[in-house]
Amino acid sequence: MSTRKYFKSFLSFSIGTWLRAFISVFTTPIITYLINPEEFGKSAMYATAFGVINTIVLFGTDQTFVRFFYDYEEDRKNELLWSCLLPSVLIATILSMVVLVLSDRISVALYGQRYGFINLIFVVNIYLSLFQRYNQLIVRMLKKGMLYSLIDIVAAVLTTVFTILFALISRTFYSIILGGLVGTISALLVGISQGRDYWKITRPKKEDLKEVLKYSVPFVPTMLLFWLFSSIDRVSLRQYSTFVQIGIYSAAFKIVQVLNLIQSGFTAFWIPTAYERYSKNSQDTSFFVRANEMVSFVMFSAGFLLLGFKDILFLLLAKSYRESSTVFPFLAFLPIMYSISETTVVWINFHKKSYWHILITTVSALTNYIGNTLLVPIYGARGAAISTGLSYIVFFWMRTLVSMRLNPKAGYNLKKIILITILMTTVALIETFQSSVVLNMVLGILGVIVTIIVYKGPFTLIKKEFLDVLKSKLSRQ
Repeated sequence: MSTRKYFKSFLSFSIGTWLRAFISVFTTPIITYLINPEEFGKSAMYATAFGVINTIVLFGTDQTFVRFFYDYEEDRKNELLWSCLLPSVLIATILSMVVLVLSDRISVALYGQRYGFINLIFVVNIYLSLFQRYNQLIVRMLKKGMLYSLIDIVAAVLTTVFTILFALISRTFYSIILGGLVGTISALLVGISQGRDYWKITRPKKEDLKEVLKYSVPFVPTMLLFWLFSSIDRVSLRQYSTFVQIGIYSAAFKIVQVLNLIQSGFTAFWIPTAYERYSKNSQDTSFFVRANEMVSFVMFSAGFLLLGFKDILFLLLAKSYRESSTVFPFLAFLPIMYSISETTVVWINFHKKSYWHILITTVSALTNYIGNTLLVPIYGARGAAISTGLSYIVFFWMRTLVSMRLNPKAGYNLKKIILITILMTTVALIETFQSSVVLNMVLGILGVIVTIIVYKGPFTLIKKEFLDVLKSKLSRQ
């Protein structure tokens, strides 16, 4: 496949994510005027708790579905689906009963007081999200990029519309949660309606269930550790700070979605592409090196642009959320380092050495825990952001070094990544503790210029592809 075809495939998966982020950028200010930071913080605690429950429910079976999707014949893919779903449905049922029985205690622990019906909504969301996860995976593995984007767009639009409508009725965190629930339902209906054959109910065979569990069980501790790794910031803020600081932190995450959109689109496109490429030629490392260069250039450039112009974006938020501007810089590392690591971690997955993920996530989570424990009591949301951003850098290097140990011939150019990471860390540190709009813009622009110089090859290739497409469009007119 040519570079242009790969790029088109990436775009087909990314269109929905781009539009979702576009919607988020323009609707987040509206929501911040309707819902105060304290309520916003409570919605973040809901999301944090839901993350761990969802991880346990999936039980790693979603990873099994991806790994064996191409190994099953077309008429047996529904057997694979239900073999993966059955264990998760059983776990979801058990956990739902626990949540409902301990409803009041859970509510007080998460939100500081009892809330009626919140845990019933939580339970409904567990089942809907489980089926939506497989809905997305089916579309992704079939490489139906436009359908994948359509699902994203429908979910984003309805989530936004209903969140605002609910907020106009009740300015509480219920509005955010119910809006998200409507979005999940709509996405599920669109996806299932287009892939009915894969959802044909069948009774899983014992041997298939054994195979699924054998592969998925090692992922459970890894997934739980990753949840811990990615949630320590909000847990620490809940322990050492206030709901207001959690709300400010969560608002900063909304702007990070601009980078998350690139990460989400790339991951959706990359996973099936990487597995397919490896299955055809397991010795071709150059493809993954080129992908790493391209992704590094795009993510670092986008990161510096956002660091440069973040103050303009945060001016759109309500005054009570403006502090989020100084929280954002280090949070930018989350999608940047994760996306780049997806191009280097592949050799761990190809060689089926999944146990390495446990060590990687443990070290990263421990780093984040120590950082949050030290910094959150002093700097609040900014401290949580610094710790989390730095731990994602550790996460990238752990993934990369272990992967290169398994395949020494990988040949990634790590010197470039080291240079730009140091530069971006310096810029993020400056922007976290000062608020000069002009200085931030200058630093961001200089960062982009240095990135272009360091990654001259990917920049030249992207520029050439863009000019070729532009010329072809003009010649048709």
